[in-house]
Amino acid sequence: MAWHLLKELVYLPVLVLMWAIDEIMWGAYRRTKVPPPVFVMSQPRSGTTFLLRTLSSDQQSFFVLKHLDWRFPFIGFWKFIDRFGLRERLEKIDYWPGTEIGRLASKMHFHNLGSVEGHGVFFEERMYHHYFTFRRFPLPEVLEQVDGVDKLSPGERKKIVRTLKRAVQKAAYYRGDGRFWLTKENENVELFRLVYEAFPDARFLVIVREPKAFVSSYIRMSDSCTTPKHGTDPNNIPGWYEANMAFRRAQCAKHIAFCRELEDKGALAYVTYDQFTGDVQGATQEIYERFGIPMGEAFAKHLHELQRKQDVRERGYSNPNAKEEGFEAYGRFVAEVAAKSDAAAQHDQPNFATAHR
Repeated sequence: MAWHLLKELVYLPVLVLMWAIDEIMWGAYRRTKVPPPVFVMSQPRSGTTFLLRTLSSDQQSFFVLKHLDWRFPFIGFWKFIDRFGLRERLEKIDYWPGTEIGRLASKMHFHNLGSVEGHGVFFEERMYHHYFTFRRFPLPEVLEQVDGVDKLSPGERKKIVRTLKRAVQKAAYYRGDGRFWLTKENENVELFRLVYEAFPDARFLVIVREPKAFVSSYIRMSDSCTTPKHGTDPNNIPGWYEANMAFRRAQCAKHIAFCRELEDKGALAYVTYDQFTGDVQGATQEIYERFGIPMGEAFAKHLHELQRKQDVRERGYSNPNAKEEGFEAYGRFVAEVAAKSDAAAQHDQPNFATAHR
């Protein structure tokens, strides 16, 4: 952990210089208008990555930022690696170490620098204010510092919103071509509120999964994706497990509250985990209809092939049995969404719950 901080301190002046060069050379990016984004939101291990990467395959409709883009959000850097043919090589770099625990993490969440990722990477690596920071530094005291935006001053909040918006504008300027920005967040609801401040015309796509399934997978994911970052088993750190689970319970409550607010604004649509993974093509078609996005024939064929692969996919790991204490309200919320979805299907309406209660 100390070595990671030391490297970050060495990189920092270079990152500041690269940002300054962008402002001088390509300052016109700040006038780029980002079309109404689509935000994928949920709790972890609920299918957000699969949903995000599936939709991102439609390059006619969406532009996304990959891990490499979030780590180095600089137009000058992007131009350099594209000019000299370095992007493909850099994007193949594996995020996880080549150890046994690193390979397990890769099975649970395949991730290299070319992987499509949500803005949580930016908040972690460039702002040091995200749940992912807790995985890098698995100390309960760290989670207390990065848990929620209420601990930030108004100036800090404003800076985070402005900087994130500019990073997205850079991508829209460089290769957006008028397409919708697509991103996700499944860890911290309050940070999504911040992003919503920057993009108030965003539409939310919420995917839900019943707690017994997502919590057991979350416990496995927390272990497997924390240890590879520094070689320390977090279960040996006093208070880590309790802090990790308390954070997730609190986020479930905040998730429900935020969804209710978005429902009142008509700014979201729901889809269930089982619905999407069981019928990728049908569920995606309905999502597109809900948001008024046309689907091309090539993307439709891609979805059909993706479903075939999904049907024969082997997970390659097992999850522990999880207790659901503290997640009962979220379970009722998921059941409500699923019931709406079933009712809509019986009446030949779009087979996912709409934003209206």
